[in-house]
Amino acid sequence: MPLRPLTRDQAWILPPSLDELVPRDHTARFVAEFVDALGPEDWARLGVRIDGEVRGGPAYHPRLLLSVWLHGFMSGVRSSRKLEAACREQVPYMWLTGQQFPDHNTLWRFYARHREAMRALLERTVRTAVAMGLVELAVQAVDGTKVGANASLYRTRTAGQLEQLLERLELSIADLESQNEAGEGETGAALPEGLVGQRELRERVREALAELEKQPVGRRVNLTDPDARLMKTPRGIIPGYNAQAMVSAAEADSDGGGMLITAASVVDAAHDHEQLLPMVEQARATTGTTAGLTLADAGYHSGHSLEDCERMEQRVVMPESRERVLSRPYGKQHFRYDPGSDRYVCPEGQPLPFHATNRVRGEQVRQYRASGEACRVCPAFGSCTTSPHGRMVVMGLREAALSRHRAWMETPEARAAYKRRAGLVEPVFGIIKEQLDARRFLLRGLRNVEAEWTVLATAFNLRTLSRAWRSGRRITWTSIAVATPTG
Repeated sequence: MPLRPLTRDQAWILPPSLDELVPRDHTARFVAEFVDALGPEDWARLGVRIDGEVRGGPAYHPRLLLSVWLHGFMSGVRSSRKLEAACREQVPYMWLTGQQFPDHNTLWRFYARHREAMRALLERTVRTAVAMGLVELAVQAVDGTKVGANASLYRTRTAGQLEQLLERLELSIADLESQNEAGEGETGAALPEGLVGQRELRERVREALAELEKQPVGRRVNLTDPDARLMKTPRGIIPGYNAQAMVSAAEADSDGGGMLITAASVVDAAHDHEQLLPMVEQARATTGTTAGLTLADAGYHSGHSLEDCERMEQRVVMPESRERVLSRPYGKQHFRYDPGSDRYVCPEGQPLPFHATNRVRGEQVRQYRASGEACRVCPAFGSCTTSPHGRMVVMGLREAALSRHRAWMETPEARAAYKRRAGLVEPVFGIIKEQLDARRFLLRGLRNVEAEWTVLATAFNLRTLSRAWRSGRRITWTSIAVATPTG
């Protein structure tokens, strides 16, 4: 077949218009609609003066800067330098900015100043979806994922390693200072670059040692990001954070598929034990209602969490981390309690009187133990226990709540509901890490990282809403005032 002619100096017959080059259903147009719908009160909650200053040179409009950042997060671009290049090279960004070209410093200052307040935008996406009836509030699922910190694993040290490093730094600094005083180093008012860097590192090491003194013995600290913790992931041990998300199903288009993040948080603990209640409360505040059912994996299970959820009238489907142990014929749930004598009776009829109180994970527990003589001659010895001192069961103060939850988890309704958990929440993390390029945070420090995760959650929700927008549904944007729970 013949080839089309190729020339790079083709002239336009008519002056080009960027509006003609951006498709009507392009994400950039959706972002512009989202930002343009913000009212004066919304901008005030973001901490942005929308009317500008009376004096000084003209500044870039906040609508422009916010649009660039949101479109960048939705497209997997979170670097201010890459966004600067995109504004000069990519047509959608040129259309968003009206062919203005903010530099990376301007973009960064806006993001650094307002990123924490951008949590209001996450609330706005959720409330808009709820008002439009896009969200299924009957069921929600919570989970956590490990996201790498902006720090190297090799910069993570123990207290002993930090003390050794500090000794070496003191010697190196003393040597550099003596060279500088003798005139062997650089001359002039400024100190040698190597000396300045060593002194800065010494200060970070001292701060890290001071922080470790407040932590349990054996804890490590990262010199680059002191808030990061060592986390176990499928790809090995990394310095990172535990990013949390509460997710509900959403009808984004005619296919009926889609998810919406109703709560987002980041913690520096590798486990999820204490995160269930905060996430439930945040989702309740954001959506303005209590979900009918919350799905969580065994990592969130605790008697404390179950009691809190009962108090909030929040039904939870959540297996126990020790479910395999409890499913055995001699699991402690098969032991019957006798309140009159304050003792338990095992399935074989042997009594376990009260033995002692103890503390496990900071909570008081009561221990009950059978006699060693009775257990050693029992036909269940070896299956029930192998201890020559007799079988012991440990009962916490929240054993009643745990028992009620175990009974609920045995019902067909609970087992059927739990099957939805993985398909509801886990794809969200895959999309954020792969399509939004967020396997690793770009900021450092827990507070900054949480703000970055919140903007990522907002970008995820905007992608869901944009699918509804492209399918022809008219978006009626709500304000970003704080929602009031109704149930």
